Amino acid sequence: MALLRVLAVVAGLVAILFVTGVVRPPEGGQYPRYEHDHDEVMVSKTPHAARTVTVALVGNSITFHNDLAAMLVNLASSDPGNTTRLQVKGLTYPNATLDELRMQRGALSWIQSHHVDYAVLQEHSIWYDFPHSYDALGAFTAWDEALRPQGVTPLLFEDWADGDGSGVYTDDKDPTFGSNSEKDAANSANATAALAKSLGLQVVSVGDAFEAARETSGAPDVWGPDHHHASVAGTYLAAVVFYHFLTGRTAAEATYRPSGLSARDAATLIRLAGY
Repeated sequence: MALLRVLAVVAGLVAILFVTGVVRPPEGGQYPRYEHDHDEVMVSKTPHAARTVTVALVGNSITFHNDLAAMLVNLASSDPGNTTRLQVKGLTYPNATLDELRMQRGALSWIQSHHVDYAVLQEHSIWYDFPHSYDALGAFTAWDEALRPQGVTPLLFEDWADGDGSGVYTDDKDPTFGSNSEKDAANSANATAALAKSLGLQVVSVGDAFEAARETSGAPDVWGPDHHHASVAGTYLAAVVFYHFLTGRTAAEATYRPSGLSARDAATLIRLAGY
């Protein structure tokens, strides 16, 4: 009877974790999805790896919501034709800027103490709408100057714009007041491209994929209820974009799908990723 009580308590705690989103239900991936960084470096199961690529995802809730890092590794592990072993670590903090992550949250020191091939830099949301009050070029430049001597290649995460229906477009105190998702997506793409050109960096074009999904009738909604963070479908789309960038593969043969995403929607998102 005592064992049954213990098992009942454990089951109740697990149920609470699932309901609160601290831990998500199993969905067949190598790693569970959290709403925070994994303590360990996640390593894909790639039995016939021709190379290993180590990636640090530096960002905020845009990166850790729905666990982009775990989705990326789960894709790599489930693609039978993949020959690139991915080692991925999330280095994120809620609502953080790249300056804060570099100077206060330990992201840079972690990268400097580990062998990292790529550091993906995801700046605070809608940074591109604050050209006169936020020095984005300075923030990215500081990271670039710190990373390159370590042999780390910085990559620019092209942020997606808020989706249609977001309150930022109707809030007269917001810099995007009176705009819309299409115009704001263009702002993000143009600002990111300008930064990339100035610093000689590559862009991972997640925002372009989101805009393609927004424009496509019948595509799954890539935004969550707040029209700001990604839905599960949106994070999967971002993971596919990163997967292709890092491995050269489309994810069409990967068997992993996050819970709630149909095979049809996954195929649509892979196509909309542009590969």
